[in-house]
Amino acid sequence: MSGDVRIGELAGAKEPRPAPPVGPALWQVVVVGVVGLLALPIVTWFGLVVVPSHNGALLLGVAVLPAVLFGVGTATRQGSALTDRVRLRVGWALLVATGGTALSGYCLARLPDVVPGPDGTISLFLLPAVGLALVSAVLTRPRVVRLPALALIVLLIGGTALATADRRADELARRLDRAGTEADLVFVTSLPGYGTAEPRPATASITFAITYSPVDGSGGRIVVWADCAAVPDCRPEPPGGHADGYGCVREAPERAYQAMRPDLHEYLVIRGDRLVHVRATRDVDRATLRAAVDNVRPATSDELEHLLPRLPLHLRR
Repeated sequence: MSGDVRIGELAGAKEPRPAPPVGPALWQVVVVGVVGLLALPIVTWFGLVVVPSHNGALLLGVAVLPAVLFGVGTATRQGSALTDRVRLRVGWALLVATGGTALSGYCLARLPDVVPGPDGTISLFLLPAVGLALVSAVLTRPRVVRLPALALIVLLIGGTALATADRRADELARRLDRAGTEADLVFVTSLPGYGTAEPRPATASITFAITYSPVDGSGGRIVVWADCAAVPDCRPEPPGGHADGYGCVREAPERAYQAMRPDLHEYLVIRGDRLVHVRATRDVDRATLRAAVDNVRPATSDELEHLLPRLPLHLRR
């Protein structure tokens, strides 16, 4: 009897579920990729001919793309579990449209840094197809299609980010070299009533400096730069100040103030192994100059990109 029970158990055991077919999934991915390949030229054509507005063409593309993908999902419904039913197919079309657009948009925004020149123009048309196809592949049934697509998305995002960072760092180094300065010699400050930092033309004694101008146009400018010198040998200010109003005063171990003929004065402060100068004409009072030197700090990478002169076109990669 036990043998009969054993046979019955074996007969009633469920057979392993067959693996989803790969062919329909790949066909769905290919068709979605073709839609992506045609998406950018169609949106561009609408923007130039039908809807002569960039925003209007984009809005039209946002409305049309999910509808086209819904039709693709209907024609290739066996490729994904999300395209079997109408309700799920609507969500699939929206997921592929938004995810593919976001992925290709992320890469397109960094395209000039990764693939400059004519090759970048070719990639401009290929990326929408790649973005939509990869997202649709992640939503298919077979693991042999989903997992490689997911890995490719991670590699595409990570590789693009790394390539962009490397290129930005390389270009920034060349811009610093062309400006004749180093990153740790560029300092900025912040001061109420003064505008954003602007680079100052080089002089014989100052290679690179930052200028701050009053927002209302009144008063003098404040100039900030750094070098590798040491703080001058100044002494504490005598009672009542210097008789002629000029001289060097040590206010703190790492900060000094000096007034120079004919009408200049400046603060000197040590930041690391650099001596930072904050200079202005006498129409900027000493208290304002002291506030500027209190806020002085090294420029960030983003600030360096804004302040440094751009490279000529023939020197850009």
